[in-house]
Amino acid sequence: MNKFYSPVEFQHQAEEFWAIYRVSTSAVERRRAQFFALLAEGRSEGDVMDITRYAVRSARYVIERYHRLGLDGLKDGRRDNQGAPRVLTAEEQQVLAAQLHADFERGVVWEGKRLQEWIREQFGKEVYLGRTYEFMRAAGFTPQKPRPQHVKGDPAAKEAFKTKS
Repeated sequence: MNKFYSPVEFQHQAEEFWAIYRVSTSAVERRRAQFFALLAEGRSEGDVMDITRYAVRSARYVIERYHRLGLDGLKDGRRDNQGAPRVLTAEEQQVLAAQLHADFERGVVWEGKRLQEWIREQFGKEVYLGRTYEFMRAAGFTPQKPRPQHVKGDPAAKEAFKTKS
């Protein structure tokens, strides 16, 4: 029974995979090289899966990557991934921080919704509410919002409690 649902054809010999396995310092690359070396040696798919501890889905992904990229497909591509672009540029973050600090000096406290609207108006960018709190923390602020009051709270009892201590 073929677990991978496609024949595994190799452009390289087992010795080439073992050479990569021996010299690589990346755990991901070593594991992938071992996987292909064992398959190239003619081991059964079940044995290779047991030795390398790959799941069928992961094995299919690695095989597809090898067919597409060759030996470069064994490498760990995360190192070269720069991630998503920043939402606000460094200049926009400085403008935002200056605005937050100026308003703080006047006694104005911002919350996420207000910051979200300000970013939309100033920079024409839509940001998720959760990201606004990241921007405030980067500027040295924490999200500020008064604690909610209970609807049945008694202000007189609250004051009486404060004076007991």
